[in-house]
Amino acid sequence: MRILDFYSFICLSEVVAGATQDTICPLSPFDRSKESVCADPAIPHDFDTSQLFQNVHDENQKPIGDQSSWTGPEHCVNETCIFANEELGGGMVVLTNRYYAERVKSLPRVSESDSATPPPFYSEEVPGKGIGLVANRTIRKGEVIMVRSPALVAHSGLIVRMEKGAREAFYDSAMSKLPTPRREEFMNQMGEGVHGKIETNCFQLYIDGGKKGSSHLGCYPEISRFNHDCRPNVHYRLSNLTHTTVAVRDIAPGEELSISYIDLLLSHADRTQRLSKWGFQCSCAQCTAGANETAASDARLKRIAQLKADLETFNHTVVTAETGAELVALYHAERLDSYLGHAYTRAALNFALFGDEDRAREYAAAAVDALEREMGPGVADARAMKVLAENPREHWTWGKRRKEKP
Repeated sequence: MRILDFYSFICLSEVVAGATQDTICPLSPFDRSKESVCADPAIPHDFDTSQLFQNVHDENQKPIGDQSSWTGPEHCVNETCIFANEELGGGMVVLTNRYYAERVKSLPRVSESDSATPPPFYSEEVPGKGIGLVANRTIRKGEVIMVRSPALVAHSGLIVRMEKGAREAFYDSAMSKLPTPRREEFMNQMGEGVHGKIETNCFQLYIDGGKKGSSHLGCYPEISRFNHDCRPNVHYRLSNLTHTTVAVRDIAPGEELSISYIDLLLSHADRTQRLSKWGFQCSCAQCTAGANETAASDARLKRIAQLKADLETFNHTVVTAETGAELVALYHAERLDSYLGHAYTRAALNFALFGDEDRAREYAAAAVDALEREMGPGVADARAMKVLAENPREHWTWGKRRKEKP
């Protein structure tokens, strides 16, 4: 029996007004802010949506499905209604208010795909884990594996406030809006009932930028087949409603495809405690190493945290030109392949600050490659690193530390 297919950044049964991230929300490796990632009760519901989304898109962008392909609002409970589109990704239902429904409809259209046809993986029973995905050929670093849109999107704050009986009836109505194959795909996920499947398998999405109250949960049934590893070979990113998985290192035939359910920078004890919330004991190589290697790993992670703090605060007493390179080396030693982009970025900026042109170019170019793999082509951080790689001497950081005295 499979213990856990995936994890949610928010436990729906624990979302309450005024709660803080420290008390109820598992840490998200995608949310670097110190603000709560939990749903906010202040949900706008009385807006005139007819004028909200003018000039939102470039002229070449298309909204997420033709407006005529959407149905709803239907089966409303207070301000929460069901909106559905049978054409998107085999079917999508959105459980939210009218304001956020219009936001969803305005998002760019998703073109779902795999990296190849047939895809480079197959489903198989993995001992101790249940069904997982296994590579059937070599998958190269940077290869896109899946691009998916959600089967269900639910406003976490609004859903959890429903009385249980009303909520179950609401879910039944929502499921009836999905085409049969998509509904079966959703219901085959781990979790008891629709609510349990949402809690177990969904990802946090912000429909309206990062604004409080815009937190939704997106469920991607095919993604739930990825099992956990504390040093995964697959990275995922979320853009609007699009979920993309990409290989962060070469994957050999017969190797299981894995992602991490938690922050990769946690110590062994913290990882064990965090994963226990989802009901399993991790058996990955990182967690089953001997005591000496576990201690060495924790020491490297502690050193990483210290170096990041030193670089971010420009600690003149300890930071040298090589500090950023040491940080990158530690990331590689810890096999933190999903986080290399920002490690290379810190190192490139530090070399530029110390006036080392060749090393600044080298690390900036590596940052571009890693950032585009982790965050997507053309991301702003990658564009900034391209500027540094092309001409370090014209970058605003050039030589500033070299010229300063402690």
